[in-house]
Amino acid sequence: MKVGGAVFPIGVDNVAYAKYFTGQTYLAPLTPAGVSVGVSNVTFAPGVINHWHTHQKSCQVLVGVSGKGYYQIWGEEPKEILPGTTVTIPENVKHWHGGSHESWFQHLSIMSPGAGTTWMEPVDPAVYAKLK
Repeated sequence: MKVGGAVFPIGVDNVAYAKYFTGQTYLAPLTPAGVSVGVSNVTFAPGVINHWHTHQKSCQVLVGVSGKGYYQIWGEEPKEILPGTTVTIPENVKHWHGGSHESWFQHLSIMSPGAGTTWMEPVDPAVYAKLK
């Protein structure tokens, strides 16, 4: 299944990580396990973002695919992600990302195999509310 303007299928319900998101997300791995680069399509329902987190043993490249989203690096202001936007989050840098209030959002997540994620606190709802 695809959602408005999406190029990739939305994948399956992201139940394994649901507690680190503010609502419904879906995950569609696009590369097989064991390859030198992992690529997944992540789909966010409107108004859904993830918690603050870091990645170990890899940077994270986000590529906007459809809809409108945001990301924020700790200590910086939130920034938009639109289709075609590419963002590189360095290894061990605290950040969050997700959809806008009004649209579905998809991004590709590109990371090295074996990368880890340390999940942290939720994003302050007041910060996200200002992005309307």
